[in-house]
Amino acid sequence: MSCARGQWPPISSRALRRKRLEIPLALVVFLASAMAGQTATQSRLRYRVVEIPLKPWHLSNSGQAAGKTSKNQAAIWNRRRGLRLLPTIEGFSESEARGSNASGYVVGFATNSDQVGGFTYEKGKLVRLPGKNSKALAVNDAGEVVGESEIEGKAPVVPALWNHQQVTSLGGCCGGVARGINNRGQIIGDLYDQAGRYRAFLWDSVHGIQSLGPASGYSSAIAINDAGHVLLQEPERGVSVYRSPDATVHIEIPDHQPGDGRAINNAAEVVGAFGPYFDADHAFLWTEKDGFRDLNDLIPAGSGWKLQVATGINDRGEIVGFGSHSGEDAAGFLLIPQRK
Repeated sequence: MSCARGQWPPISSRALRRKRLEIPLALVVFLASAMAGQTATQSRLRYRVVEIPLKPWHLSNSGQAAGKTSKNQAAIWNRRRGLRLLPTIEGFSESEARGSNASGYVVGFATNSDQVGGFTYEKGKLVRLPGKNSKALAVNDAGEVVGESEIEGKAPVVPALWNHQQVTSLGGCCGGVARGINNRGQIIGDLYDQAGRYRAFLWDSVHGIQSLGPASGYSSAIAINDAGHVLLQEPERGVSVYRSPDATVHIEIPDHQPGDGRAINNAAEVVGAFGPYFDADHAFLWTEKDGFRDLNDLIPAGSGWKLQVATGINDRGEIVGFGSHSGEDAAGFLLIPQRK
């Protein structure tokens, strides 16, 4: 049995009375010490909150946040250089940055009333990616870009890989999207079947497409780390971490509330949002060691923040997302770990 936020499972008073005389005193002392030690371990992790001037979708290991401004313009931000607005593809009105790698190479897409165009941005130069109605959603440190695109102008959009400005379909009969790529070249996303169901997939150059999740249900692959651990989302089971065909860890959310996983780092730490509906969402952090934690419990009291959605986490444990701050909605934040 797993227990949220490191708490021991409750024992009914009837069971406790039945077992009271059977529990040795030494065991009682041990359990109390273990519970106190676990609480103390969790209490050491706290975060400093920094407001950032964009709605972030991703945080790289170099500390660069990628997202969009309140005026729907693609932007990047870091603590050293501040906010930088990206140019928009000619003929497009809005844009957003969706990912970046360790060297600062940025990917995203621009939109107008009738089309979408993916782009890359590096050293002040924005380049449109080939493919109609394309979106660039993630990039690895080798500069390989994934997302979705119509290939050779043929609908529907399919999971796509761009390498040196050459676009390749990852396959599938009926459309889909690639959402993430790791530094081993493994790609994850969703594929549709002929019945209109979407199902998570894992792709690599040796094995091609491998389906994840239940064959008869719906599932989405949201993110992947360098170990090949995949963050999965299923309407019925919620959020889980796929490690291998024989090992999937389900993330237990308190009170069985709905939850959305958004990102996973190389320590297999997961962030996202949970709550009965969007306006009541709280950002969360899950680790295998400490379990599920509301990030609002890990920031200073009286900060004026309500952390609603955590969208990215890097390998330093820094987290980005958005929430409300002193009456401002959709305010971007960066959480910096403060370990005592």
